[in-house]
Amino acid sequence: MEFKFTDPATDFSSGLQVITDYHQDFLARGLQLIILAEEIKQQGMTEDLANQCINMYCHYSHATLLHHKDEEEGLFPLLVDQSSLVVGMIERLIMDHEEIEESWATLSTRLSHPEKITNFDHFLHITIEFEKILRDHLTREDEDFSPLIKKILTDQQLKQAGEKMSQIRHLTA
Repeated sequence: MEFKFTDPATDFSSGLQVITDYHQDFLARGLQLIILAEEIKQQGMTEDLANQCINMYCHYSHATLLHHKDEEEGLFPLLVDQSSLVVGMIERLIMDHEEIEESWATLSTRLSHPEKITNFDHFLHITIEFEKILRDHLTREDEDFSPLIKKILTDQQLKQAGEKMSQIRHLTA
């Protein structure tokens, strides 16, 4: 089986579109991840479930890194001079990123070596914990941060953010 990362973003004309594409992917994939952990708990580890674990590992290990870079390098720099409210929101989101990465580090060691998953209850627990931390972060961004971005940033700035995100992936010079 071949494991390959497919970027959820295909349109880099707006940084906000890239963020939206990633959020939709994370929410859908998070549900799949929990279903996977529940199946492992019910059935034990099988070859097919192990392959799904590795596939999830490959996706998340790229997607979380890229998504955080998109925000921290492509979007946040355009917003830091706006107001103390925006700066506070950015600081909170960066703290979320650290919490997500910490939770991911715990889960990723299991997903990358599914043969070592022996405590299925614990695996389900850390999977649910990771998915909740990520979903809470995405909700915070979608409900509080993104509406503010739409009001503050111009179309040209959103285009600039999208170009930076494309550069992060080495899609443009």
